[in-house]
Amino acid sequence: MNVTSPFKPRLDRGYEPISELDIVVSMFKESPSAIKETAERLKRLPEIGPRSPRLIVYTKNPSANVDELLKQTGATRVVQLPNVGREGHTYLHHIVEQWDDLAAHTFFLQADIHNPREFFPRVRDYYTPQTGMLSLGFSGQTCNCRGCSDRFGWWDDLLVPVVWSQAMNETCTDQQMLLSYKGQFVASAARLRGNERSLYKTLRTALEDPGNFVHQEDYLQGRPDSMNAPVFGYTLERLWSVLLQCSEERIAAHCPTLLSGTRRGGSKEDCQCFDVS
Repeated sequence: MNVTSPFKPRLDRGYEPISELDIVVSMFKESPSAIKETAERLKRLPEIGPRSPRLIVYTKNPSANVDELLKQTGATRVVQLPNVGREGHTYLHHIVEQWDDLAAHTFFLQADIHNPREFFPRVRDYYTPQTGMLSLGFSGQTCNCRGCSDRFGWWDDLLVPVVWSQAMNETCTDQQMLLSYKGQFVASAARLRGNERSLYKTLRTALEDPGNFVHQEDYLQGRPDSMNAPVFGYTLERLWSVLLQCSEERIAAHCPTLLSGTRRGGSKEDCQCFDVS
């Protein structure tokens, strides 16, 4: 398999962030203490603590007490959002609304992180100041961008080619795209802002608007859909590597499993895309 890529990502080199690092958490009714513990464990890592990360919590619980959550989580800010679109809607909202206040790096996490035993070692072993996009779920799954599916029963042959074309700035033909999983990843502001803000707005609208194409039968083709668990939300989860111009087959080939951690002779670039000139 050819694992080299000539692709050069668009990066916003002119943006000057005020904050070095944000931890953005999407929650519903999960334990506030678990969120606080996750943030504290991350801050104990040598690449993270000195960067004084802000903890920003978005709750989709309509009965949540924002002031109490602020105290219980130790967050810098707690924001209440409508319960639509799964965690992807939360991340899109943060990107769109904080466009001019994005940290140099942002951890996008769910309140209950997946695979916690392997999650923290993955951050410790791979996150660096050069990180452009690092998925914190399992890696290795690829598919053809014209007709993408995976072993979990998910598939999309309508919108994936459109998102690919807009994010990767090339027509989807027979390229292999790298899927991301678990809704947890790190992204740089330079890479986030490499796309037009309008792209994130369009994706957010798709999740918010019940009349949007993604909630209609032409797209659903018999799959059950709801506003708080839309089919397109599962598609978006898999598309973050594409959106952030980090859809490289070499990652599928070289990135060790979460359980393996690292590979002999490997490098920090095995599982991610660096922001390099």
